[in-house]
Amino acid sequence: MIRIHVKLVPLTPYNISASLKTGERKVMFYFGSDPSFKFIPPTTIKGLLRTAACYAYFEGACETVTAKILLSNLDRVESELEKCKNSEKKAKSSFTCAELQRLRESEDCESKVYANILGDVIEKFSKPCIICRVFGNENIRAKMRIVMSHKKVNTQFMSGLKFTYDIKKKSKGLNIEVSKDEIEFDVLCEDEECKNVIIEALRQINDGIVRLGRFKSRGLGILRAEYKVIT
Repeated sequence: MIRIHVKLVPLTPYNISASLKTGERKVMFYFGSDPSFKFIPPTTIKGLLRTAACYAYFEGACETVTAKILLSNLDRVESELEKCKNSEKKAKSSFTCAELQRLRESEDCESKVYANILGDVIEKFSKPCIICRVFGNENIRAKMRIVMSHKKVNTQFMSGLKFTYDIKKKSKGLNIEVSKDEIEFDVLCEDEECKNVIIEALRQINDGIVRLGRFKSRGLGILRAEYKVIT
């Protein structure tokens, strides 16, 4: 087992929330059963690392490859989905390896639309890509595990911000609960492939490609990643 100790140092405040909206125009920080105990769930960190890894292995990751194809064929996807009964109104943005294989087996109209457009890559990802091998999916167990203490996070409010939940709308007075606390955790890796993927993901974070939490386009969640590999 390979252990990578990671410290994420915030360069700008970050907000991790459960999308809780209040009448006071507040965006609260994530909490469990106790609203006074704010913390960062391991799933958030895993999601951050997975997204960063997708950018690091852009041409070999199921999600980025399918996202690029779907985006370039968005009008066609939406047009075909309109012909399907009970289909989701919003087109899917990407697919994992496991989801791609389900498309091959499914007979419903919506799946056939995506299978037709993604036909070339369904075969390419018939075996899990490097991202799914490391982070797992519904069919395979992950090679990595996040270990972090259930630590209370110190927070404060950024008040009177001149934007709203929706970037398309203009509004004033939004209050966001943020933190500037450093985030420390260990990543346990089963093998060298996993270790290399995690390190490349951390490099993407240091390059500013991936940010943490909500309101990333507003400048929140910029991090610097420090790490040490312990074998």
